[in-house]
Amino acid sequence: MNKILIVSSAAKSRELLVDIVKEAGNYEVSFVSTSAECKLLIRDFIFDLIIINSPLYDEVGENLTLYLNEKTNSSIILILKKALNKPISNISKESEVLLIEKPLNKMLLINTINLSMIYRKKIDSLISENEELKLKIKEIKLIDRAKYTLMEYLRMSEEQAHRYIEKQAMDLRIKKIEVAKNILKIYEV
Repeated sequence: MNKILIVSSAAKSRELLVDIVKEAGNYEVSFVSTSAECKLLIRDFIFDLIIINSPLYDEVGENLTLYLNEKTNSSIILILKKALNKPISNISKESEVLLIEKPLNKMLLINTINLSMIYRKKIDSLISENEELKLKIKEIKLIDRAKYTLMEYLRMSEEQAHRYIEKQAMDLRIKKIEVAKNILKIYEV
């Protein structure tokens, strides 16, 4: 279940936001009243979306938004008052934060929450794929290092070293990475 954190100092607004989030979908909702409470909570829990209703007791909300953008992978929605004839914030230029102006449009917020969750899933998938690719590259580098070690110490050609590692993996029924690690343990002290 997707987790959403609401940061709002005004109790009435917090209740309204909780109701809107529940209407948007089946999300697990938590809430805090201050920036400090939010910073403590994100140390222990991961949230898919954080909604900040500005202003907060201890700050306007823009500093918290920048902090969360840097320290978490959460999607962030910042709700703030529109200043007449001025951009609502420079924050959207500095980070990937969705800005919504007050007074709130309920359907706009519901759609924004649901779109945030869709993109969060896509981003999480890309992050996972990226981590898998990094691991694969690390394994390839380790296997190549083992091949070069065989070439150096046993005077094998690259093709022979490659075949040796593959054959050992098949014969011992282990992965090539394990064969490479064993080779490196023997020859690299």
